[in-house]
Amino acid sequence: MKKVALFLICAMIFWQGCAQDKIMSGEEMKNIVVNEYPRIDGSTSTLPIVQEIYKLFHEPEIIDGEEVWKDLPQAASQTIESYKMLINGELDLIIVPDPSDEVSKLAAEKGVTLEYIPVCLEALAFITHTDSPYDNFTQLQVELMYSWSEDWDWEVIEEDYFKLMNTFAPLRRNEDSGSHALLDKFVLKRGILNPQITGEDHIYYAMSVILDTIENYVNQNDTFQDHYGWVSEQIPLGYTVYYYFQNNKEAYNWNNVKVLSIDGVEPNNQTIASGEYPYSTNYYAVIRSDAPESSRTLINWLLSSEGQEIFEKTGFGKLN
Repeated sequence: MKKVALFLICAMIFWQGCAQDKIMSGEEMKNIVVNEYPRIDGSTSTLPIVQEIYKLFHEPEIIDGEEVWKDLPQAASQTIESYKMLINGELDLIIVPDPSDEVSKLAAEKGVTLEYIPVCLEALAFITHTDSPYDNFTQLQVELMYSWSEDWDWEVIEEDYFKLMNTFAPLRRNEDSGSHALLDKFVLKRGILNPQITGEDHIYYAMSVILDTIENYVNQNDTFQDHYGWVSEQIPLGYTVYYYFQNNKEAYNWNNVKVLSIDGVEPNNQTIASGEYPYSTNYYAVIRSDAPESSRTLINWLLSSEGQEIFEKTGFGKLN
C-alpha cells in the first residue's frame, strides 16, 4: 500500500507539472471542454458531481420559468461498469473510487493504460444500528470479522474472533462494487473474505439496501431480521462510503444508522483530509492514456480552486 500511495503522490506532482506547462484562463478551459464535452460517467455516489459538472458547461432551457437540462445524466453506470466502458473506449472520463483487481486485470488484457488523478476526498465507513452499544472498532476487529488468513495465530485471536462473530452479523457488498474494492484495499489487503460471510445471505447488491437493512433493524427480543427473512440474535454491521451516506441520509431517512469510529478516530471532513482516519482515500478522475484534450483540460479545472468548489457544493470533501 505504501508503493501505491507513493505512486499517487508522484502522479499528482507529474500531473500538476504538466498542467503548468500550458497555463490557461478559466474561460479558455471552459471553451475547450464545451466544444468537445467528454463522455463522463462514474459510481452511484458520484452522480451529483457528474450532474453538477454537466450543468456548469451547458446552458439550460427555461421551461415554465425553471432551468431544465434535457440531457442531464439521470443515472450512473456504477463503478465497475464505468471502468469497463472506459477501458472499451465508450467513455472519456469517469469519477470513481479505487479500482478492483478485476478492473486492473481487464485493463491489462485490453492493453489499456489508465491514469488516476485524485480529485476529492472519500473514506470507507463502517455502520451499524444506533441501538448497538458499540461506537468504535479497532482495525484488527474489523479484519477479524471480514477477512481470513491461514497465518492467524488462533491461540491469540480465537476468543476475540468468536465473540465478534457471535455478536455481529457482518453484511457485505457484491465483489464488483466500489465499496468492496475499498474493503479489499483497507481490510482484506488482497487476502480473502471470511468464509462465514461469502454466502448469498450476506451479499447486498445496492448500497442503499445495506443501509436500509441496518435502518430497519428491529431490536425485538434481541433478534434481527434482514431482507431475506433471515432471523438472528446478532447485530447488523455493514460498510459504505462516507460521503454517500452523509449526502443521502436525510432523503432516505437513515435516522437509525450510525457511523463507527476506527481506532478511536471518527470519520469526518477533518480526519479524512488529514489522513488521521485510517480508511481515508479519494475519488479519482480516471482516463485512458489516449484521452482527448478536453478530458485532461476538465481534470485540470477540477483541481483548481474553482473546480474544487463543485465537490464541496455536492457534499464531498475537497482536496487540501
